[in-house]
Amino acid sequence: MKYFVALLLCFSATVFAQNPNRALFAPIAGVTHYVLDDQAITGPTMGLRYLTREFSSSRISLFAGATLRPDGFGYYRTEPFIYSDPSQQYRLQPPVYDGAVPASHFAFGLAFLGFDWRTYLANGSVRPYLGVGAQLVSWSASSTWTGTIMPVADAGLDVHVSSGLSAFAESQYAYGMPTLFGSRYSSLKDLFSFGLGVNFAPRW
Repeated sequence: MKYFVALLLCFSATVFAQNPNRALFAPIAGVTHYVLDDQAITGPTMGLRYLTREFSSSRISLFAGATLRPDGFGYYRTEPFIYSDPSQQYRLQPPVYDGAVPASHFAFGLAFLGFDWRTYLANGSVRPYLGVGAQLVSWSASSTWTGTIMPVADAGLDVHVSSGLSAFAESQYAYGMPTLFGSRYSSLKDLFSFGLGVNFAPRW
């Protein structure tokens, strides 16, 4: 009996691995532009997407990730001077001889979690698609977590590479909504993002 069960499991796993219509995971790397508290911010984005099996040329997509925002400063004098950094005590900056030394780093921008319903517009190796959904977006404002829910529209292109593997490019727009929790003086609107990624099917 145990050999029959093992054989059945192996057969099922093989069929599942060769089935092109199975659930997919997709790591995403991209860039996001948004307006937070009337300040335009652009930063890199990293995320992960889960796609359900396809039915009637449609899939449900679940995604999560985070964006970073540039947070830096520059020096423009060629002699030692005292500068103030909000995150550090006053300290002496050594001489700068080339006229300027820009210094910058990235800080946390946004965290997001959402879903969309996408519909493929064609069959074949190259498949354009459109999707609509919603996402919960959160950020830090006045030392408290603040957030809202934003409706999402996206469009993309899925390119078949091999069985269980495809690459895609996607653009997304999220419409600004009133803040739901946290600081009522903070607001987020007009979120645009563009990402590239690879869909792959786990073989379990």
